[in-house]
Amino acid sequence: MDKCTMCAGGPLETNSVHERELYGQNRIAEGKVPVCAAMCSTKALLVGDAESVSNVFRARVMARGGKGINSPYGWDKAYKNQ
Repeated sequence: MDKCTMCAGGPLETNSVHERELYGQNRIAEGKVPVCAAMCSTKALLVGDAESVSNVFRARVMARGGKGINSPYGWDKAYKNQ
């Protein structure tokens, strides 16, 4: 198996038929996210520039009440009686 190319095709910018056979579809050039992120049933894989990933993460945190990544489960809830 080759290293992940983030579904960006091969190293050449030709997008030739031969390159597509070797590396697959160039989803990045088509404005799409890699297949793994698109097919992730839990939407846990975030792909993009740091700002867009941060915006998605921030929206998810705010949807949970804005209490951070440890909410609603965290160390304090799991071990509060110990």
